[in-house]
Amino acid sequence: MSLIDNKAKTLQDALKNALPSAESVDILTAYFYFSGFSALVDELKDKKIRILVGKSIDPNAVDELSSAMKIDPDVDLATFQNRNYLNLSRSQKKAEYVESFVKLFNKSALSESFDSTENQRMHKIFEEKLKDGSLEIRMTNEQNHAKAYILTNKPEFSQGGDFKGNVFMGSNNFTYNGLIGQGELAITFRDNEKYDELESHFCNLWDNSNTIDIQTQESNDDFLQEIQKKLWIHATPDPYKVYIRILHELYAKVEDEDIKSPDTISGGMFKNLKYQLDAIRDGIDCINKNTIL
Repeated sequence: MSLIDNKAKTLQDALKNALPSAESVDILTAYFYFSGFSALVDELKDKKIRILVGKSIDPNAVDELSSAMKIDPDVDLATFQNRNYLNLSRSQKKAEYVESFVKLFNKSALSESFDSTENQRMHKIFEEKLKDGSLEIRMTNEQNHAKAYILTNKPEFSQGGDFKGNVFMGSNNFTYNGLIGQGELAITFRDNEKYDELESHFCNLWDNSNTIDIQTQESNDDFLQEIQKKLWIHATPDPYKVYIRILHELYAKVEDEDIKSPDTISGGMFKNLKYQLDAIRDGIDCINKNTIL
């Protein structure tokens, strides 16, 4: 048994070490959003993955959550649940989860670090796994707070069946902050008894008739279709706006009346030198051309 406190060693590091030997991963988590997958994308891209989610964020609270996380990245996600969650129907719970998934993704995309080729590559892998069925997601109908990561080893790493896999248990949600957040604690087991016990528990929950399909091999593709329709990464720009932007890029010029010259700023104490005015024009032109309309 090994202790993981997300300080000396993060759960992200521990999973990265163990995943190369695994052929499949079962994850029981209260919360799951794309940030968790992105933190381990290269280790998960060739694995069979089942994710069982126990809770969801209220879509109407996403803006508030985003603001709170700027102050405290390890904020308690339960604070941003729908207080009426228990009264929602199965279809309403699914719709709420999908909407919050989309809103959290799009909200994250507002940051410069997320809006990049690398993160678009990670999301492409996520969607491809949803399409080919190697990534399945379900929700428990009743709220579930448990967190467990069950890694099943490839035959060549199972030591003839004596080492079936690794189990990680603790307080870590399958989110980016859950994998590296400082307020988490997890332990790992390598013995077959714990593996069998946790894998059996997961399968019983997964196969429960009350579970809600988000995206599985047996379900339709409405989750995939919804994120493809609403995520910013799939947004198609308006052709007219693209045309106007091109015209602006090619022909827009900075007029002298838009410039605050040295003579104006200093009240006549300094003269307007041509190279200074040209530098100001070029600077303003550069800003305008690289600002999204």
